[in-house]
Amino acid sequence: MTAKTLEAQRRLPYAPEALCAMVGDVRAYPDFIPWIEDLKVTGEKEHGGVREAVAHVRIGWKHIQERFSTKVRCAPAAGEVDVSLVSGPFRTLRNEWRFSPDGAGGSNVRFRIAYDFKNPILNALVKANREKVVARIMAAFEAEAARRCGVAQPTV
Repeated sequence: MTAKTLEAQRRLPYAPEALCAMVGDVRAYPDFIPWIEDLKVTGEKEHGGVREAVAHVRIGWKHIQERFSTKVRCAPAAGEVDVSLVSGPFRTLRNEWRFSPDGAGGSNVRFRIAYDFKNPILNALVKANREKVVARIMAAFEAEAARRCGVAQPTV
């Protein structure tokens, strides 16, 4: 089967570096991301301002629970966070966040996730709710950005 892709773009009034660092802070995900019930980080290393770690995640939705592990690469200076599958219920899992200046003191944010569950029922469930899934993920990150970065001042 081929991977399914979900994408979203936003313009947010916060610096790209701050947003990239926030998305790279995977330890905080259980505090604000829907469905993440537990997350442990192992194997951390940093080289040249690029952080890499493995995140072991437990997600839950209604009566469904799954565990998986991902490699997370965060490069704030480049405005990039990349997530790739280590193990779990997926055939494919690739997630990328891109942050670039918008020219007015804020950021253009691009989120993309490509996935393919091994279980066809999980694939069908996400497919049936794909717009809700993306909306909830983006809303969670936008709310966390407002909480961490504060209320943005209007640009002149």
